[in-house]
Amino acid sequence: MKNLVIDRRVVRNNLKEVKERAGGVEIYADLSANAYGMGLIEIARLLHGEGIRSFAISDPSDADTLRRQGLTEERLMMLRSTADPDELAKLIELSVICTIGSYEAAVALNGIAESRGVVAEAQIKIDTGLGRYGFMPTETEQIASIYKYLSSVAVVGTFTTFSASWRSKKTTLAQLDTFNSVLDKLSDMGFEPGLAHAYDSAALFKYELDSMDAVRVGDALSGRVPGKAAPGLAKVGYIEAGIEEVGWFPKGHTIGGERGVKLGKPTKIAVMSVGYYHGFGVELTGGRPRIADLLRRTRRLGVKINGQRARVIGDVGLMHTLADVTNIECTAGDVAIMDVDPVNVKGLTRMYR
Repeated sequence: MKNLVIDRRVVRNNLKEVKERAGGVEIYADLSANAYGMGLIEIARLLHGEGIRSFAISDPSDADTLRRQGLTEERLMMLRSTADPDELAKLIELSVICTIGSYEAAVALNGIAESRGVVAEAQIKIDTGLGRYGFMPTETEQIASIYKYLSSVAVVGTFTTFSASWRSKKTTLAQLDTFNSVLDKLSDMGFEPGLAHAYDSAALFKYELDSMDAVRVGDALSGRVPGKAAPGLAKVGYIEAGIEEVGWFPKGHTIGGERGVKLGKPTKIAVMSVGYYHGFGVELTGGRPRIADLLRRTRRLGVKINGQRARVIGDVGLMHTLADVTNIECTAGDVAIMDVDPVNVKGLTRMYR
């Protein structure tokens, strides 16, 4: 038995904290990456039940899923700029607010909307330092051309994404100033920037600044904002794994795979068939973890068995983890609780409580 457990109560509490920090401005719940691993449909329904009516996505298929699940009137915003005609056609069909990060993307969106006899809603993305999508702050003339010449595109908002909000207030403030200068210039040119938003989860909880017209939160809902723990948030997600085996090993015995550990005394060890493949012991970095990173973390990794903390011993394996249970009464079939960030989890069934 091994499952990823998502506690709805904790998600609701985190949302309550987000609402308090947001101070009444619009909240876009970011459902990217399967709602940060918590489950797209379940989390969307939960948030909808708590009054959230605006959602951000990163893939048209997510918009299709949400619309099919009954979220037909809610605001959906595509965070990723695209000029792909198939994606744009699908987004227009689903009444999704598109993101325009280049003039080419704007022209592509306008052409498809015009051919369908509709006006597509869009938000302008400004690149203030992240470097993924967006107009450079100096490209206001190109942005102005969207307003002037693309009659089948209605600009309803303008936003940016901070590159280092979780670790650098100085950088974040500089990027916010840059973004505000673009908004001011567009306004001075006689154009309406629409809903302005820049704040992500980390910025919302770390800084006491004007949050503009809206905030976008994703990892705050899972309580796993990068950097120091954010006040009021609690971590969502843990693995429940049945202990496969429990056995005693003698002093001097070597256990572990990539880098074995020589036991300094007789040790009772519990085996769980959960490893870094499933996301345990993996930092929020994406991709396959480096073994060296896992080894450095092993000393501080632990699991909870029968209400007591057991230290992970040896390296976290691809499919298995070992824990020192010398001083814990346990047997095969008992349940180990393993902290894990849902966004890194794969190969496990989600259970909601």
